Amino acid sequence: MKFNPFMKQQRMQRQEKQVFTGSGVSGKESVRIIPLGGTGTVTKNMFVYELRFDGKIRDILIVDCGIGFPDEEMYGIDLVLPDIRYLADKKQYIRGLIFTHGHDDHIGGIAYLYPKLGKVPMWAPRLAAAFTNIKLEEAKLKARVTPVDFNQTLRIGPFTVSFIRMTHSVPDTSNLVIETPVGVMYHGSDFKFDFDPLDGKKSEIEKINAAGRHGVLCMLTDCLGSERPGFTPSEQVVGETLEKEISLCTGKFIFTTQSSNISRIQLAIEIALKHGRKIAFFGRSMDHNVEASLKLGYMKFPREAVIRDADLKRLPPTKQFLIAAGAQGQSSSALSRMANDNHKFVAIKEGDTVVFSADAIPGNEGSVTTIIEQLYRKGARVAYSDIMEDLHVSGHGSQGDLMLLLSAVGPKYIFPIGGTYRHIMQYRRLAQDLGYDKREILIPEDGQILEFRPGSPPRVAETLELENVMIDGLGVGDVGSAVLRDRQTIATDGIVVVVVPIQKQTGRVTAEPDIISRGFVYMKESGDLLNKAKRVVSESLRLKKGRITDWRFVRSQMGENLERFLLKETGRRPLIVPVIVEV
Repeated sequence: MKFNPFMKQQRMQRQEKQVFTGSGVSGKESVRIIPLGGTGTVTKNMFVYELRFDGKIRDILIVDCGIGFPDEEMYGIDLVLPDIRYLADKKQYIRGLIFTHGHDDHIGGIAYLYPKLGKVPMWAPRLAAAFTNIKLEEAKLKARVTPVDFNQTLRIGPFTVSFIRMTHSVPDTSNLVIETPVGVMYHGSDFKFDFDPLDGKKSEIEKINAAGRHGVLCMLTDCLGSERPGFTPSEQVVGETLEKEISLCTGKFIFTTQSSNISRIQLAIEIALKHGRKIAFFGRSMDHNVEASLKLGYMKFPREAVIRDADLKRLPPTKQFLIAAGAQGQSSSALSRMANDNHKFVAIKEGDTVVFSADAIPGNEGSVTTIIEQLYRKGARVAYSDIMEDLHVSGHGSQGDLMLLLSAVGPKYIFPIGGTYRHIMQYRRLAQDLGYDKREILIPEDGQILEFRPGSPPRVAETLELENVMIDGLGVGDVGSAVLRDRQTIATDGIVVVVVPIQKQTGRVTAEPDIISRGFVYMKESGDLLNKAKRVVSESLRLKKGRITDWRFVRSQMGENLERFLLKETGRRPLIVPVIVEV
């Protein structure tokens, strides 16, 4: 997209209004934007807007509270949460939390983090509120999100928040216009401009233009699609591809996508009914989201078109259309169980078709590939976006969408969010093509807090030490970097356990140490190496004469000496765990 001189003139006129947006304030007010997640990463979205007076906190507004997904080096980790330690001693200032839409990377963290935020009031567009309330109910939390309409304006402390409907891959997606005493902030999280949306509800461009005419100090904007030219295609193209696939299917038709992608699920159901197939849903999240969407009117289909999973055996495969959770390759998902012959009601057979209508989230590629290969081994025809176009359409705007929003809003400053660093840098190039100076495009480093004051350029006010809060089974935040390093070591070089028996009364070693290897060497064929390793351990024990009382030091010495020996002998550095056993 080339530089447009008219765009620059229009933007300068709008920026002049920024001088007056914060008029009437004392000059001691400032607004800080604190990204606790969603900058330099696609997921884990959580942003804090903080109003200060004379340097002291007065009010806080939170936007989104999402989850992230583990990367390949996070062994055993299920989910990742934003680090909210900054808010731990500021609960009394939190006036509210707003969710922009119903995707897990924007709402999924609330069930884990709400108890740590205090009894904060929450709002969201209707479908996002319903999805979030399901998560709160499952977590047995009494808090609920209040649904809002797009014509509502909320007054939350000193913040005035209005909602702009945007098209995305889930209905009821919003951008936010947040009026503060210092200026107007436009929070433009996930969006695209779909001019032929499945639900017929287009982006509210007039509202966007109105915000631009009023004057926007800073626009936070989705930048994930900044590498793709043109505009992101409409969801309608997915329907054409599904029609082709179902006409070729000679067995069961299995469709998988994100359970929050309600419009696409509705489209799939309409195609299934057109071809005379009955519908069955699989997966708890799929069941809950579909039920909530039906109640709110976001989905419509005859109840008699749905068949219970237990009744599938009496229905011919050519009459079955199964909608299953598991598009991201989750090991416990319905689709994964089907692919591995571990599902109570569904077995994959030759002639079946499985359609993946979703791209793998970064970090999940390996899991998705594993399921696809397993489905192939069962004889299924598998369709996915790597081999077939138009099975999945991104919910994020491409370069044309992004520049259309930027041109309409014309903010004084831009803060790209919701993408990796490469997406941010590409967005900066696009914005510069539209006449923005590099200094007007804000790219804070991880943990940096941006502060806006009337009449002054934004500055980095503070830098937080943010960490990933990891969920492992039932544990939240009890797996840190040290544990992950140990897991990585075990995965690459294995583990060696050294068992030293001692007499309880005297503290003396009663027998030679025993060494157990897992994932390091095959013990039956490595007797010589292990015997030498035992001698290294024994030598370490002889360094202390008489009764040994400081076993912490001795364990450390054993570990260091054995590590050096094994590295020299094998070139590998296993995790060494010394164990003292009292006998």
